[in-house]
Amino acid sequence: MLTLGTAGHIDHGKSSIVKALTSIDPDRLPEEKERGMTIDLGFAWFALPSGEKVGLVDVPGHQHFVRNVIPGLTGIDAVMLIVAADDGWMPQTEEHLQIIDLLGINRGLVVLNKMDLAEADWRDMVKADIASHLGGTSLEQAPIIEVSARTGAGIDSLKAAIENLARYVRQEDAGKPRLPIDRVFNIKGSGTVITGTLHGGHLSVGDALTILPRGLSAHVRGIESYKEHLQRAAPGSRVALNLSGVKKDELERGDIIVRQGQETPLSRYLDADLTLLPTVKQPLKTGAEVSLFFETAELPARVIALEGREVIPGAPALVQLRLDREAAATIGERFILRKSSPAETIGGGRILDPAAERYQLKNAADRLARLAARRRLDADSIIRTELSKTHFALRRGFLRAAALNEAALGRTIEAITKKGDILLKGEYLIGGAFWQEQQKRLISSLAAVHQAEPLKKGLPQAEAAAKLPLPPELFAALVDELASQKKIIRAGDVLALSTHKPALSGSQEEMEKRILAAADKDPAAPPTRTELLQSVPEASPVLRYMLEQGRVVELPEGILMTAAQYRATRQKVIDVLKSKGQIAIQDMAALTGFSRKYSIPFLTRLDQEGITRRQENVRVPARKLE
Repeated sequence: MLTLGTAGHIDHGKSSIVKALTSIDPDRLPEEKERGMTIDLGFAWFALPSGEKVGLVDVPGHQHFVRNVIPGLTGIDAVMLIVAADDGWMPQTEEHLQIIDLLGINRGLVVLNKMDLAEADWRDMVKADIASHLGGTSLEQAPIIEVSARTGAGIDSLKAAIENLARYVRQEDAGKPRLPIDRVFNIKGSGTVITGTLHGGHLSVGDALTILPRGLSAHVRGIESYKEHLQRAAPGSRVALNLSGVKKDELERGDIIVRQGQETPLSRYLDADLTLLPTVKQPLKTGAEVSLFFETAELPARVIALEGREVIPGAPALVQLRLDREAAATIGERFILRKSSPAETIGGGRILDPAAERYQLKNAADRLARLAARRRLDADSIIRTELSKTHFALRRGFLRAAALNEAALGRTIEAITKKGDILLKGEYLIGGAFWQEQQKRLISSLAAVHQAEPLKKGLPQAEAAAKLPLPPELFAALVDELASQKKIIRAGDVLALSTHKPALSGSQEEMEKRILAAADKDPAAPPTRTELLQSVPEASPVLRYMLEQGRVVELPEGILMTAAQYRATRQKVIDVLKSKGQIAIQDMAALTGFSRKYSIPFLTRLDQEGITRRQENVRVPARKLE
């Protein structure tokens, strides 16, 4: 499946070539029919002799409509640069080639149209001129195919050349579908329909979607591709999605559709690698206002130079693009910059950090070093620079950012983690130094708790997790690793250093005796925690220690019993249950001396332990009693 765009000067026959290939007129607007020129994007499709489907995106050739050209050329697999044999190379041919080159479109061919209007010698001169213009650009190796859309001459050769292009284009399914919208309209009886070129993964009928950057939710009601109704659309195809849950007026060209739950950063600040065209006459001063084009979006932006006060034409420069609203860009995304006065394309580049913070001088050195290292935009540099900024990240987040499939990403991660400075913990990649730092922080937190409260068993895991900037999965992995190294121990939901042994001092042992005596003073009316601490306020840490060690048992309502007293009373109840099969609250008074105030909490505790269960007004065994 190939998506092929057109490019070239007005009246050089782009739409005619599309019609000759597909029998579809891509000019759909009444104004286009009336004026005989393409104004907005047009779409058509055809099948190659091999059966491979080709989607065609036709762009306008007039200089006034260049802003509609860029969305059409963004995301295509290959391009046809169309030049009229009788006209030769023209200004919009040049600007369209600049855009193609800036977008990194390196698969394509040149179509020398109107061959019937020029002699062979003239055509040879035009081809030589075309080759000179293509030198040093992404289309330097593109073949030149002579055709006549009017007579049909050369169209079969053109199809063969397109077939050859299609052999080298394969879209990977990385599981992260992304569809930049290029058209939005209503169909009576169906509702909202959007079109675009799907990348990164498949979409299916019924999928839940998020529309960025608006944050709107929708569902896929239906899918059509090349007039065929589908249940599932593959990456690389031109698709129309019938959406439910969203209105036409809520969407526009430039919005991006992703699957719900797909991590996509939104930011008003995009750090980028920018190159101004050598033909630009003056440096671009920091703060200059431009139009930013990426995918199908056009956004006003200001360019902030990060390595000086201006950007010099022809030389790559690190910049920050500041937007009026959030954008959903991705690492490595190609972009174009245009000025409005005079209206011209001035340069382009690639997004290095789509989730940047506002540039400030205080952190300039670290940022510049990170961005310079990321300029290669290979998997290794993307992963390393991202972790230098965020410390950890989900591995699947790099599938689209590093332009890798699952297998290639796995190989890259395996190579990186062998060096030891980056670790793979479950589904997360994390910097090795940061991981060690978090281990030390957890150990220090536990040591501080042990020192401040030596009788305390340790620190609840939830409290320990709150002290570290880690997601639950990484915190669990951290605890597992330290426990396997016997540096910490887990007791239920409490963490402690493996060297920690809670023990009472001499004075605390005396306090323990006082607590046991108070709990045993009246077995029929044991004290509550509140009553005990009111009479002996300083007993709190020792009491907590005794509860953790199981020397004292706390019933509902805060009633305290010594462990021996509780076990003996519990056994009495079990004996009654064995002999009679049930026990009532009123039976407890004769059995234990408890009033109702104590009987209910005691039996509730047995319910909690799974010894008894309530059945109407009595308790019966919850399980077989030994």
